[in-house]
Amino acid sequence: MRLAIQLLALALALPLPSLGVALAQGADVNQTLTSMYENVVSGAKATIERFLTGVQDLFLFTIRKGLEVLITLARASYVALGLLGLVLWATGISPYRGRHLVVGAVVLAIIAEVARGLLG
Repeated sequence: MRLAIQLLALALALPLPSLGVALAQGADVNQTLTSMYENVVSGAKATIERFLTGVQDLFLFTIRKGLEVLITLARASYVALGLLGLVLWATGISPYRGRHLVVGAVVLAIIAEVARGLLG
């Protein structure tokens, strides 16, 4: 028991001189702690920045692909509407409706191709 108390006292006494040196160099310790804190904060900021940039890139990629799909569907639609309208108009089955389908196809074609040009 006495040996354990002596070892404990020795273990507590050993760091005291280094603590005195550290207190004497308080400015260095403060500067070191400040530097460590700034490193942690800048690392956290960089991690958050990379994460949000990744989310932004994913969001923009999803919107771009969605618009490309819509433009592809619009192209298929205006071709089908134009052909159907042309057949109805030319055969006289329903010239009024055929003419409207052709006009609608032209308007859809203009919108789709302008959107495609804006998309790049």
